[in-house]
Amino acid sequence: MTRSSPLTSLQAFIQEAGYQAGDRLPPERDLALQLGIARTALRRQLSQMEDQGTLVRQVGRGTFIAARGLDAETPATPHMATTYPGEVLETRLILEPQIARLAAQRASASDIAALREAVDQGRRAATIEVFEKWDSAFHRVLVQAARNGLLASLYQSIDAVRAGKIWGRLKEASLTPESMQRYVQGHAAILDAIVDRDAPRAEREMRTHIVEATDNLLGKGW
Repeated sequence: MTRSSPLTSLQAFIQEAGYQAGDRLPPERDLALQLGIARTALRRQLSQMEDQGTLVRQVGRGTFIAARGLDAETPATPHMATTYPGEVLETRLILEPQIARLAAQRASASDIAALREAVDQGRRAATIEVFEKWDSAFHRVLVQAARNGLLASLYQSIDAVRAGKIWGRLKEASLTPESMQRYVQGHAAILDAIVDRDAPRAEREMRTHIVEATDNLLGKGW
């Protein structure tokens, strides 16, 4: 295997090993040894591939191949090529309030710590790119905290669409420092409900959050 860069060798390792969507990668220590790179370098590249939507990292479980796979232009499902932001937001409004409700009932201490970190980092984010990283992290950890494998699989498709070019352009056009802080406030309200184990409130706060995101991205009454 040619090791021209850690990212290239990691991509080659995944492809040559035949990993598929949903497969878990080896632990970081083993992966770094197999690639012949330092763990710090590996972590940087894992983070980069996570930002690209190629990998999904779940606290306490490991690193998985995302639904969209290694080819960012390849849809994870037949529907992803033709879906549009309105459909995505409708689906999120159906799923995510229930995910938040389950998370309030099932989140572990490590889940709550990861959610709190995502809120804190999102609040400090100075760029759209950094904000997006922690916004996505918050929602992924929330799905993990719900402890429902089928919901996690469904959300993985949503997450893959959100990483696409059309969605990216829409976010760039609509995100402002003010809207980013409102989103963080929404995350904080959801987190407070989860910490209090208040499932109905977590559901309501998530519904409010998704409605606000819809209004911001598509305009009220779209």
